[in-house]
Amino acid sequence: MSKEKSFHEMMETIYELSRHISSYESIPRKYGTDDDLFMVEAHTINLIGDKTQTNISELSRLTNKTKGALSQMVDRLIKKDMLTKTKNPLDNREVIIQLTNKGKVVYDFHKELDKVNYRELLKGLEQFNEEDFIKYEKISFILLGLMQENTK
Repeated sequence: MSKEKSFHEMMETIYELSRHISSYESIPRKYGTDDDLFMVEAHTINLIGDKTQTNISELSRLTNKTKGALSQMVDRLIKKDMLTKTKNPLDNREVIIQLTNKGKVVYDFHKELDKVNYRELLKGLEQFNEEDFIKYEKISFILLGLMQENTK
């Protein structure tokens, strides 16, 4: 098989994986509370929890989503008592976003769920070594950069 053909097959597999992930993300789930959350909401909670506090601009940059879309999601998560917004005492124009105690439950639950799920996925990839994963990550990172350049 030629390099070009192998690359084409790899890209088709990536797109199929992307479609599967998108479908998986569209199903609401419970993450340690009674609330149904979409995966994008749980991942946003993770980003905020990893940073302890953040703002809409930083979330927009990290997620590649518009500030408007993130503001709507943050407002939904505030209504579910998972986030709070407060004015930055050093800069009144900035709003700081933090997890509530309920948000911390989701954060901890999702982190543990990822560990369990990733462990299970790794079992199915036992034929690959660490170097293979590093190569895959390098290729993915370069592809991501090229795709981001093409969408500007």
